[in-house]
Amino acid sequence: MIENSNVVKTKNSSKEFYFSSKNVEDSLKNMQKQGITRLIVHDPAITTKKESFLRFLRIAQRDASELFYIFYLSPQIIDREICTILENLYCTIQFHISDNVDKRLFQRKTELLNRMGLIFGFNLDIFTGKDDTIKKFRERLDFALSCYPNHIDFFQLEKNLPPSTGCFSSQDIKNAFNIAFACSVFYSAGRAVPWFLSIIRPLKISPIKFFSDFSEWLQCNNCGYETKFDPFSISHMEIEKMQLLFIQLKYEEKNLHHIFPIVQEIVRLNGAFSRLAGENEESVIDLIFNPDDLLSPYANDILQFADNVCMEQCKVKIYTSVSTDGTEFPDYKIL
Repeated sequence: MIENSNVVKTKNSSKEFYFSSKNVEDSLKNMQKQGITRLIVHDPAITTKKESFLRFLRIAQRDASELFYIFYLSPQIIDREICTILENLYCTIQFHISDNVDKRLFQRKTELLNRMGLIFGFNLDIFTGKDDTIKKFRERLDFALSCYPNHIDFFQLEKNLPPSTGCFSSQDIKNAFNIAFACSVFYSAGRAVPWFLSIIRPLKISPIKFFSDFSEWLQCNNCGYETKFDPFSISHMEIEKMQLLFIQLKYEEKNLHHIFPIVQEIVRLNGAFSRLAGENEESVIDLIFNPDDLLSPYANDILQFADNVCMEQCKVKIYTSVSTDGTEFPDYKIL
């Protein structure tokens, strides 16, 4: 972890490496020699100014391109030049979401990241102090989800519940933590970013309402926040089963059972691609719609999809293909 202490920790925390931001070249080369594979960059000397960050990226690309980087950045320094270099590194970008963020700036920068296919996530506080309220927490989470982050981390879930305040009652705090946990299970562990906002649109409910209901469903199934259930300790396929069971319940509540099969296909196809990327797991799945349609912009509007796209039963293989220059990429074909 590159912070003010200039300490780098590997995923195996037993190994530490002292990083000098003043001598980046030697530091990055030494990391690879010592077998370090993951680097968290959180040093303001590197991440707060564009030129400093660009210099680091160029050296990283030249001398340590095999490392996995986690960059903690402010959105102000993100631009197309930086994104072009980030495309050539194995990395993710982390932003912190607070009540006083410039939402327009955040949206512009995250739209650029999404257009260029870069992975980013948010750190979001559930409880910020005595002046915080559950309304502010809901607004933070709703805004975060509107930016299509790959994941949302709630580090406070690892701690005990904070004491109540005049603005944030103990019940409000408990509800907020349950909602945050539900989001972690469904959205982050469930890898739902490509389709989440699309599938809740026909339900005409907010993301917060959806996660509030999902938190109750988790509690009823003995896998809520207080049970210490760890969604990252089970397979993504198991999370996908939970997602589909709950989504089907919500669609039936809204008398939308007739379009649930479309949602199911979208979730299953995207899930297969996520497991190819995450676990290198190739698969063959049976679909009732052509994958070209399910992966097209039509799938962003499920109601219109139902009215305009014809069913087409098929068996689809999800696999890693190799281009003529040797680059691997996810692919599919109808068998």
